[in-house]
Amino acid sequence: MILLATLFVLFGWLAGIAINHAADILPTRQTVFQWPKCAQCGALRPLKQWSALLNGLNGRRECPQCGVAHQRLVRSVVVEVVTPIFFAFLWWYYGFSPQLGIVTVYTVILILVTVTDLEHRLIFNVVILPSILLAIAAAFITPDLTWRAALVGGITGFIIVYVAALLSRGGLGEGDVTLSTFLGFIMGFPNIILSLVFGVFM
Repeated sequence: MILLATLFVLFGWLAGIAINHAADILPTRQTVFQWPKCAQCGALRPLKQWSALLNGLNGRRECPQCGVAHQRLVRSVVVEVVTPIFFAFLWWYYGFSPQLGIVTVYTVILILVTVTDLEHRLIFNVVILPSILLAIAAAFITPDLTWRAALVGGITGFIIVYVAALLSRGGLGEGDVTLSTFLGFIMGFPNIILSLVFGVFM
């Protein structure tokens, strides 16, 4: 079991690398299914340079082709450190179970959404809309959440933030509405209400 836990945390580190790649590519409106490359010169990164954490530890912060430093080095390192920590907590809390897989996927999605929202004030439909569909499907197999609670939570999250977006006149956008809908489906009712209230005061 210790070996499985270690492998799961290692998988969290790899997930952090994938999250960084997606966060770099999504704002360019290109497919994430491409080889990582330098944002300055477009040179493809060698496999050994995919990890910002390892590059930082080895002192390799610049592109080997153009010499320009990694533009998102701090964020990339933080994501590569924080993601496996989250994975370790999820393993401790859920153990080796089907629910672990579901919550792990949700965690990866939310980390990616948080990064793109903080850096670009954007929540991409290509990420959040499939995530909503996934949350709807997962509601039927999640042990501690009934599909009725998930459905009511999703609808509640959508309505509350949609109305708030209309009243804010630009203060909230489409991404906020879709994100709250996703949160509603994965948290259920009435937890989504508590989450939105907490978000307002934060």
